[in-house]
Amino acid sequence: MSHRMDRRTFLRGAAGVSVALPVLECMLDNHGVALANTGDVPCRYAIVFAGQALGGDNWEKNGQRVGGKYFEEDGHFIRPAATGADYELTTPLMPVADLRDDFSVVSNMAIPWNASSVDGSAVPAGGAFRDFHGGGASPLLSGTRSNTYNFASNGITSDQVLAQNNPGSLYDSLVLRAQPSWYLGGSSYSGRQYLSYTGAGAPVEAQTSPQTAFMTLFGNFTPDNAEDAARLDFELRGRRSVLDLVTSKRQAILGKVGNADRIRLERHFDELRELELRISGIDPDVAACQVPDDPGSDPSIGGDNAGQGSSDIDTNTGYSGEDERARTMVDLIHMAFVCDLTRVATLQISVFQSHMNVYQVSSDLGMPIRADLHEVGHNGDQETNGQLPVSTMLGWHIDIWGDLVRKLRDTPEGDGNVLDNSAIVFMTEAGHGLQLNDGVSPNATHSVEEMVQLVAGRSGGLQPGRHIDAGGAHPAQNLISCMQAVGHDGDTLGEVSGRIDALFEA
Repeated sequence: MSHRMDRRTFLRGAAGVSVALPVLECMLDNHGVALANTGDVPCRYAIVFAGQALGGDNWEKNGQRVGGKYFEEDGHFIRPAATGADYELTTPLMPVADLRDDFSVVSNMAIPWNASSVDGSAVPAGGAFRDFHGGGASPLLSGTRSNTYNFASNGITSDQVLAQNNPGSLYDSLVLRAQPSWYLGGSSYSGRQYLSYTGAGAPVEAQTSPQTAFMTLFGNFTPDNAEDAARLDFELRGRRSVLDLVTSKRQAILGKVGNADRIRLERHFDELRELELRISGIDPDVAACQVPDDPGSDPSIGGDNAGQGSSDIDTNTGYSGEDERARTMVDLIHMAFVCDLTRVATLQISVFQSHMNVYQVSSDLGMPIRADLHEVGHNGDQETNGQLPVSTMLGWHIDIWGDLVRKLRDTPEGDGNVLDNSAIVFMTEAGHGLQLNDGVSPNATHSVEEMVQLVAGRSGGLQPGRHIDAGGAHPAQNLISCMQAVGHDGDTLGEVSGRIDALFEA
């Protein structure tokens, strides 16, 4: 009598070596349909966050002043004019022009709010409290309404939903932050530094040191001494036939199947042995999973800005090498994904209401701005403000997100690459529209209207390469879509339900 066998069955031997079995009769139902998918390749999910809005206060989407000169010019606001695949890249998307077939722009999203009441009890489900910045944080991160001005999330965030329901790697999630200091004397983060929550009011502390993150992930990845002996041992074990390592289990399974399946299995093992003999004569390429370079000492932490206004910003304060820190953290997330150390990650480049001094970064981008990131959205500096400087800094954040997307795309996996098995989200703190605080002023940075997110990857049938008008969908619905793309079977996040189907339509 033959046994019914699951399609996910493997023969496992020493050191985790496994042999996938061919499709056998005992793995099929009476109609010849596989009983289960193999699910061999892990799916990855990441959020990269920018603590800024999409537009400048009191500036139309085509208005800007650069170097004291005012002009009107379209194409700088992040949302493209056309939808579909043939849209024209806007200024903040230019740094990822080479990736346009690998991501989609999801625009015209909004968080609901009560325009007639400032009472916390009047906030609708999944809605924002009418006091930005904190009032929009909870619904953005967790799909759960905020009934106060504070920054705490009132529900579990998408990354932690996946981390709790997707065990199988060494770390449930990786939570990193590139901005290590608040930079505004006389006040504190007060929750602005949190992006990940395991539940209501339960934030996950982010790691801000690239060196500490490196040592945590890879410090024990290779022996501290006797490296030559360890390398030789690894090579010898690698040369040993995978079939030799599973001999006893192979014999046991042959005794459990029918005659037709036994013949099919023996043929499969013969083909594996032939393949091993061919491979043994080939010099293998460098494995995709490898220890990244040690980043060395962290960049020094800058002191507080002299004040909040642009006229008070000095050029040598309020910056701690966030560009270098963030790009190193991207390297760590990339290799942690490739080595399956984790399948879920968040990177907060800049915190909510960020007061990071942008002078160094903007100067490197050819547009020196003497202001912190928060003031860029409101006033810029005395000569440079409006849409173009906002989009320049937005493009800097997107470029860092693009580094991660690019590395995943360029890392082979199976018949494709790691990005094929990923959903990588870029989100900002705010949109550009009606002032949340007063419900009247247009073209405001304190807005949860006209929000835009980017989604890269092809996991779960995502169809990238397009600009999608979400028609007022909640930003949490975009996260739900990406959660489902990496295998989550739920349809809600906090108080928000439903996904954006267009992300999966060719």
